[in-house]
Amino acid sequence: MAVAFLTDHDTVSGFPEAMSAAKAVGVDLRCGIEINTVYKDNLHILGYGIRWQDAGFQERLREFRSRRVLRVQRIVENLRRHGLNISFEDVSGFSRDTLGRPHVADALRRKGIVHSRQEAFNRFLIRGKPGYVDSLGPTPEQAIALIKDAGGFCSVAHPDTAGGGQEIAHWTKCGIEGLEVYYSTHTPSDIVRYNDLAESLGLIPTGGTDFHGPSSGRDQRLGVDVPEEIYDRFMGRLAKC
Repeated sequence: MAVAFLTDHDTVSGFPEAMSAAKAVGVDLRCGIEINTVYKDNLHILGYGIRWQDAGFQERLREFRSRRVLRVQRIVENLRRHGLNISFEDVSGFSRDTLGRPHVADALRRKGIVHSRQEAFNRFLIRGKPGYVDSLGPTPEQAIALIKDAGGFCSVAHPDTAGGGQEIAHWTKCGIEGLEVYYSTHTPSDIVRYNDLAESLGLIPTGGTDFHGPSSGRDQRLGVDVPEEIYDRFMGRLAKC
């Protein structure tokens, strides 16, 4: 048995189209969310079981996306001051909804300034590099509250970038209920380590691929396998939403 979630960054606008496509091929697709937070620019909160059509939920996501646009504009300004031939239109013309640093990286790649997203991040977009601008996203507490207010529950995405066990324990006290143990790049030892952490904190292990589309470097896997008992535990929590 399989279930899939579409967890786009700070938007659910792609879900109706994705749901139609999923039905056509017999996939059980649900709507989720991945919210980028301001904490170290790396803590992303996954939301499952959300009432994605709630007006208040949608309005808050629009606010988050407007902050992302402002950040990208500032990044482009920094890059131009550094002598790079790039405009905001080079970036915004290739995303229908949510803008972020990956779109800037893709624009740099299309212009031949870099060869890959990773090179763009390493040379220009991470902290300490010429284009970097601090995140303008919500706090983790705000992201958790939004997901809970929309009837869902939260999991920490790609925990290797989210901090250590003490930090994850703190977010658990703020309302986190899951940890992305089964992840596309996790080794067997990573899975054991994060599963032990989830168990110690009473968190539900979750799974995700972090699929980011063609030519993103994260476009190889559309699913991850999880043990049946983990699946049942996750679906049991989902049923309460």
